[in-house]
Amino acid sequence: MSIILLTGPSGSGKDSLLRHARTHFPSERLTFARRYITRPPDSNEDNFFVDDHAFACLQQSGFFLSTWQAHGNCYGISWHEYEKTRVLQNEHQQQTALLCSVSRTAVADFERRFKRVVTVLVSVPPEILAQRLNARARETEAEATKRLKRAALPVQAKELILFDNSAPLAESVSRFFILLEELLNKP
Repeated sequence: MSIILLTGPSGSGKDSLLRHARTHFPSERLTFARRYITRPPDSNEDNFFVDDHAFACLQQSGFFLSTWQAHGNCYGISWHEYEKTRVLQNEHQQQTALLCSVSRTAVADFERRFKRVVTVLVSVPPEILAQRLNARARETEAEATKRLKRAALPVQAKELILFDNSAPLAESVSRFFILLEELLNKP
């Protein structure tokens, strides 16, 4: 089983790519990890909302494979997401991958635990990122500025693929599907 990590700055379009990929790929080939987050999801996300206390309890119990903090919220991927992918792979007797949307700071957690980890960095030029952050209106101007500065931080990964998501959505989705197919077919 391989792990595909999707990372990139807020507003780069990760959730839009994931939303389209969920309807395209059968679960026996690609499963999509649902994150636990201490803020309610927006319309583009498919996450579990838990409050700070519940998140801390889950974290202390060893429920999470990886956790991180970003922008005042806690995020986590549960071990259950990995286990359900492993079960699907065994049932269908074919290569199955787990796709997780994570912070750049969580990449090392996955690389320490698993042999086959590929990280896809979704990026857009700073001016497009600024437009997208403003359009979604989730952050204050100061928070958006902070996110723009953070976007320039490097991603440390053993196998890193850059994915430019600045094209129109339909074109980006098509290229994303091609990339995922290549990763799924990789021995």
